[in-house]
Amino acid sequence: MADAQLSGSLQFLFNRLASPELINFIQALNFSHELLSKLKRKLLVVHKVLNHAEMKQFSDPLVKEWLVQVKDAGYHAEDLLDEIVTEALQCQIEAADSKTSIISTSVDSSFANQNMDSRVMGLITMLENIEQERVELGLKEDEGEKLPPRSPSSSLVDESFVYGREEIKDEMLQWLLAGEQNEANNNVDVMSIVGIGGSGKTTLAQLLYNHEGVNQHFQLKAWVCVSTEAFLLEEVTKSILKEVGCATKSEDSLNLLQFKLKESVGSKKFLLVLDDVWDIKSLDWDGLRIPLHATAEGSKIVVTSRSETAARILEAVHTHHLEKLSPEDSWSMFTKLAFPDGDASAYPHLETIGREIVNKCQGLPLAVKALGSLLYSKVEEKEWEDILNTNAWYSQIVQEILPSLSLSYHYLSPPAKRCFSYCSMFPKDYEFDKEKLILLWMAEGLLDVGQADGRMEDVGESCFKELLSQLFFQKSNRKESCFVMHDLIHDLAHYISGEFCVCLEDDKVQKVADKARHFLYFKSDIDRMVLFKNFEAVGEVQHLRTFFHDKRFSFFIIFILSQRVLQNILPKFKSLRVLSLSRYRLTDVPDSIHNLKHLRYLDLSSTRIRKLPESICCLFNLQTLILNGCRCLLELPSKMGKLINLRYLDVTGVFQMKEMPHDIHQLKSLQQLPYVIVGKESGFGIGGLRGLPKIHGVLQISKMENVVRVEDALQANMKDKRYIDELSLNWDGRISNDVTESVAVDDILDKLQPHPNLKQFSLMNYPGVTFPNWLGDPSFSNLGSLKLAGCGNCSTLPPLGQLPPMGILLPCCISPFSHPYKLYRSRIC
Repeated sequence: MADAQLSGSLQFLFNRLASPELINFIQALNFSHELLSKLKRKLLVVHKVLNHAEMKQFSDPLVKEWLVQVKDAGYHAEDLLDEIVTEALQCQIEAADSKTSIISTSVDSSFANQNMDSRVMGLITMLENIEQERVELGLKEDEGEKLPPRSPSSSLVDESFVYGREEIKDEMLQWLLAGEQNEANNNVDVMSIVGIGGSGKTTLAQLLYNHEGVNQHFQLKAWVCVSTEAFLLEEVTKSILKEVGCATKSEDSLNLLQFKLKESVGSKKFLLVLDDVWDIKSLDWDGLRIPLHATAEGSKIVVTSRSETAARILEAVHTHHLEKLSPEDSWSMFTKLAFPDGDASAYPHLETIGREIVNKCQGLPLAVKALGSLLYSKVEEKEWEDILNTNAWYSQIVQEILPSLSLSYHYLSPPAKRCFSYCSMFPKDYEFDKEKLILLWMAEGLLDVGQADGRMEDVGESCFKELLSQLFFQKSNRKESCFVMHDLIHDLAHYISGEFCVCLEDDKVQKVADKARHFLYFKSDIDRMVLFKNFEAVGEVQHLRTFFHDKRFSFFIIFILSQRVLQNILPKFKSLRVLSLSRYRLTDVPDSIHNLKHLRYLDLSSTRIRKLPESICCLFNLQTLILNGCRCLLELPSKMGKLINLRYLDVTGVFQMKEMPHDIHQLKSLQQLPYVIVGKESGFGIGGLRGLPKIHGVLQISKMENVVRVEDALQANMKDKRYIDELSLNWDGRISNDVTESVAVDDILDKLQPHPNLKQFSLMNYPGVTFPNWLGDPSFSNLGSLKLAGCGNCSTLPPLGQLPPMGILLPCCISPFSHPYKLYRSRIC
């Protein structure tokens, strides 16, 4: 397994430095390329033992501290390499402007005056010390892939310690005892129980397995605890045979084993429980299922797993996600374990504290059990308060609970591990948006892109799906589009990230470690003032990468940020990658922002800024610029085309802006441009979209009345933009017919035919008299939503009957005062 502790962008940076152009640049500045190669070798030596260290950190505090030093060194190396690459990029862009060579372009004096060789030597010395400590700690190369064997489960269960699963148990029993045959005619159906570690999956399966009705219904039963990293078909088959009383020999081949299994279960109603399934391949599952086709109709398989992916591969007809226990069920389990004879009434002084402890367990049975057992026989109020309010709580979580949850972490891919630990920056119960989170991961360099043409967004999407399928993320119950982490999953992320991620909530003052890299200030109250003192502690950190603000009530309130934060604190963070100042009453962005050369993510949404400084166009690493809701913003900088790494630009809701810079079409890396303002002669014209073939997702084009030439519409090349899902074309509803009659509006719309992949299309205030033929073309088989509003000049609808059935169809209203097919202008439809 590749390294998960160090950023994936290190390898990318080393690859960049190996290019001939950058080698010449380094040599021209008298930097030692040999030293950089030595630095890379030292980093790789440390990488080789990280797998072993990752697992050992949960049992050895010294290894945990060693990992902190490794990660810190990795961050320093990444900063240094990024400085070199960024300076070379700046020289390259300036050379292109002046039509000179990159080497002849002057290098920034503050960069040239640094002794890069001495900085590289310092890092090499640091890594050599880390390598020596690695030997002393007994860390070995390529260890850690094989986890220590987990305790196998059996089918036996103590039902007196089971609480809160009656409803789901009854539902699953009904399915088990039903005799219908599945649709595939394979005689055996699969049901999966999915949940995070410690949620009670095995316990529920044990209750089902031992139920009296189940014993009477099935002729044969088998309980197999898989609990291995890979699903070993031969071993699982042997275990099933032993369970049903069929002897096996060590020399038995898989073929012989499967024939024995087929004979043993043939024509019998059979129940198989596969407990703790992790990684399983479709071929292995098919191999196990084939001999089970011989079972009698009504045979069933119950699988427990932490992975939704495993449930899909097993083709489960029912998947039950174990929810957390209710507060009362958790309290009942806790009292059973914490009080003599399970009687809390004899200790009324402990009940309030006990309920607070139970609430912190967030309904996870493993946590309730661990804390209840810890407090058994402790009757002093102070002993309980110590668990609730001090490090004793966290220590118990680390010892008893995190090792179980860490098994799931071990199976994540390296990029997903990095992305997961980064999420510890957010407060508990934080509801995060998938798209924004992926943009943050991109900015921090957490996503590996193996192929030259790979998209970071796709890698981020893959990591997100992996974390969701492995239950590190869960869908929010309050916001359908958002996701959350269970509190104890958050504790795991916090343990892994350690002091590198800091979350400051409201006015709570806390010490921030010198090694901190990611900082989030979260405001949960409605006090509009955000004071300088809230940030004094983080202001002393030298190498911060993330300065992120979020607010619980951000949709309704604009906050006031102390100017001293902008003037005295932010300029210190030269290594900043992420800067979010969303929903602050900012009117100006300091011109000095160009000094943040590493910056990749800038969120100024819903601020009061009227203009961005031209110097922002010197942020050559910038990937994401969020300006949505900046209602006072009048214009964008004139040289936006220099932001050659910009991938996401959002100016939605910037109502004062009349046009966009003409050189937007030079942003060849742009992947998402949700909102486009079509300008007149001096601004960005619709034809400029031809230069943006990679844009994905939503595209809303406003001020369509500024498109006056058919050739400009044709030049936009909308037909080839295969990645656009939602397209909206908007004219100003206030323009007069006299203006539109002088323009071939119908022809213009005809030339803007989108790609057939389109899923949603909206036409607003269209002043033409006919709809284009392509609007009803059956090739638009993916179209699920069509909105036509304010198209009052059109006399007939397009041939919508040729389109597939749609979830939403909002045509223009039909006027009851004119011809039945006459459509009138409406802003409501």
